[in-house]
Amino acid sequence: MKGVTSEVIAEVRSRANLLEVISEFVVLKRAGKEHRGLCPFHAEKSPSFHVNPEKGIYKCFGCGEGGDVFAFFQKVKGLDFLDAVRDLAGRYGVKLVESAEDRQEWDRRTSILMLYQQACQYYSHLLSDPEEGALARSYLQLRGITAATAEKFKLGYAANAWDGLYSYLTGTVKAQAATLEEAGLVRRRQETSGCYDLFRHRLIIPICDSEGRVIAFGGRALGDGEVKYLNSPETPIYTKGQHLFGLNLAKDEIKRQDSVIVVEGYFDAIAAHQFGFEHTVATLGTALTERQAKLLVRYTESKRVYLAFDSDSAGERALERGVETLNQIAEGVGIELRALRVPGGKDPDECLRAPEPQGGQAAFAAAIASAPHLIDYQLERAVEESDLKSHTGRIEAARQVVPILAQIKNSVGRSEYVRQWALTLGLREEALLADVGDYRRRLGSGLPARMPAQRAGSGSLKSGHLEAERQLLAFYLTSREDNERVSTALADEHFIDPVNERIKEALDGIGSQFNTVDDLQYKLMDRLAPDSEASRLLVDLVFKVEEIRKQKAPLEVMLNEGRARILKERMIRAKNSLRERMGLAGSESEQSELSSKISQLLQLESALLSSGRTQDEIDEIKRKIGEILGDKGQLTQLETKA
Repeated sequence: MKGVTSEVIAEVRSRANLLEVISEFVVLKRAGKEHRGLCPFHAEKSPSFHVNPEKGIYKCFGCGEGGDVFAFFQKVKGLDFLDAVRDLAGRYGVKLVESAEDRQEWDRRTSILMLYQQACQYYSHLLSDPEEGALARSYLQLRGITAATAEKFKLGYAANAWDGLYSYLTGTVKAQAATLEEAGLVRRRQETSGCYDLFRHRLIIPICDSEGRVIAFGGRALGDGEVKYLNSPETPIYTKGQHLFGLNLAKDEIKRQDSVIVVEGYFDAIAAHQFGFEHTVATLGTALTERQAKLLVRYTESKRVYLAFDSDSAGERALERGVETLNQIAEGVGIELRALRVPGGKDPDECLRAPEPQGGQAAFAAAIASAPHLIDYQLERAVEESDLKSHTGRIEAARQVVPILAQIKNSVGRSEYVRQWALTLGLREEALLADVGDYRRRLGSGLPARMPAQRAGSGSLKSGHLEAERQLLAFYLTSREDNERVSTALADEHFIDPVNERIKEALDGIGSQFNTVDDLQYKLMDRLAPDSEASRLLVDLVFKVEEIRKQKAPLEVMLNEGRARILKERMIRAKNSLRERMGLAGSESEQSELSSKISQLLQLESALLSSGRTQDEIDEIKRKIGEILGDKGQLTQLETKA
């Protein structure tokens, strides 16, 4: 992280008063040691947003948001961690640790950002010019774009001249030709000296970052014989696939609606905003990338994403590519994907501008309300050309749906879908289930066997091992004596939950290098600051510490109970993994060996439940499990696959 070291993070935290920062956005009232107010991240009438300046944390007991000053600033401003630290450092006079090269790069980017701001103002002025912008304004009128919407999206016009922008920027801000070329605003002439504008006789559509800074342009041709759309090249401030068109304007509404609509084109997004669907963004003409997908879910708690791509074949392919990318991170993030089928087979822009009842706001809103889960959409698409009334048609339909059903990782969900589609296709459930199982076996280890992560807010209870791990983490923070005892007991322990494990690794990294547990908490907050998940969980641990201190629970009992719970969960996962391997076993001897291991694990599980509560007993059972599996480290490896 250029310019941002652990020392910088610690210094910014010490200077950036949490109460002062939050009070810019939330009206707070004192309540004992805390301050309370209405949460800025979800709609509420009773204050459930708590700020504890002494601990340096905030927590909303309504929506679950929590963290430190960096987490709040990231969330409320829509920044990534690095930009949040930089911004707060600037506010509170903390000097970043930058080399001469870092400063030069920063100045270079700042200069290009300034040029894009100037260019945007130049294009906007030309659009409003009575003569120069007449044709562009007529085009916007033809597409039903109002003057207010054009102003909202900072639309402009590039004149039908070779060097209008070049002359303007070199004249007004004394920009150098080399800088303008690097910024992608002009191109150098090949045969003669000088430069010419990249955009000429085009409607200009500014592309902004999440903070609303212009970083690139899209240009829509207004004449014949031209490429319809021309986009800015990649520059030091713009990388294709890292931004979403309209996100700066949509992010607040995404929070309010707790969902986001993803469309393909500029005018699809612009029309959606004009017709009241302001939680809409566009992918800038590319398949959805992982970076874009993570931007999407930053602003919505439910992680509900509506994919609304064009109904033509290219649009369908773009949707499928976007789905593939989102699915890659959906398991960890909990994305709820829905396919928005635009009425009338049109793109969103055409649909919204079409007369009712085939189009318009009501039709589009109805499509959103009835948007199916992506898996349902994929299954319906797979069989739509099959004749389900004929024997051969049902066989073909089954062949199409099996690969889709096989990709459902949740075994309960997969079984339910198999049952439903067996009824739909008029097939025996056992036969379809067998085909799906065969397909999964052919894929082998290419399909992860983990259960998908539950989405936050799903209402499910935390599992025993998860609570046990968090209880043990809290003991690190109750007192220095408890920290030493827990650190020793858990020295070789690995937690199952990845976030819990990252916090434990941070605690192990700090070791005994702290004065008080409050000092440890702040050191831990500094280490975990770039990790939003871990930072949020740390807030819950701080509150758990207070509960433990009030209960005065005996550490030894709780420590052994927690380790036993974790060990039990590992055994369950190991058994599940062994059972899955049995289904893929190629010989009876291999099946017999795996079955024997499962039986031995069951015996040890019974021993753990009946008497395995002391540290020595737990260590002995853990040793025996290692012997059964043939490798002490194999238990951890198996459970990550279970």
